Amino acid sequence: MNGMAMAWMDMTPGTWWACAGVLALGAFVQRATGFGLAVIGAPLLLMLEPRLVPVILVLFGLTVSLLMVRHYWHDVSLDTISVALVGRLPGNALGIWLLLAAPMVILEKFIAVIVLFAVAVTLFRFRLPVNRATLFIAGILSGIFGTVAAIGGPPIVLLMHGFPPDRLRGNLAAFFILTASLTLATLALAGQIHGWHLLMALSFLPAVLLGNALADKVAHRLDRRLLQGCSLALCSLAALGLLLH
Repeated sequence: MNGMAMAWMDMTPGTWWACAGVLALGAFVQRATGFGLAVIGAPLLLMLEPRLVPVILVLFGLTVSLLMVRHYWHDVSLDTISVALVGRLPGNALGIWLLLAAPMVILEKFIAVIVLFAVAVTLFRFRLPVNRATLFIAGILSGIFGTVAAIGGPPIVLLMHGFPPDRLRGNLAAFFILTASLTLATLALAGQIHGWHLLMALSFLPAVLLGNALADKVAHRLDRRLLQGCSLALCSLAALGLLLH
């Protein structure tokens, strides 16, 4: 399966292993901290193999969220995210327009800015009022970011910083499941999902499951702030690389 997918995409074994490592690391960080797979994956995969973004990241964002939500389902409150879900609809439409209309060089810069925004949200923990208006706007931004780069979490995280950790992870996982499904449907209708995406996803699935399982075993023993800091430094460097190259 790996050989078929790599032959289809003209991907070298070294590039495949590097992409698998990025996805495993992203899955580990997302399981340990609540989000991170796309924030880490988008800038690094764009450097390694741009054709994997955003479809592969959306597919695995959905996969990891499904694995996460079973641990936190009792903390999920759809009332918290329902207005943001409505905002995802126009956001997805704007995102797919950008994806189809903008040249790759512009998309790379835009994705780099999204990643740096995600880093700022995580580091500085801005506090905004949580109401229907802010949730709707966050949903629109999440739709744009999620469709272009599979990074739909930061606008929602910006509003949920005050939640207890388990409630934050549970609601983010539920939000990602619903919105990733919507994004995949949008991408499919726009003709952006092809057979080789599924081949590549199957070839990378063991790496993602390994990263998730490893986080289940050891993440509670690690310093969460140190883990998050290292991952944010890595994706910041990658984003700056995209902006400067």
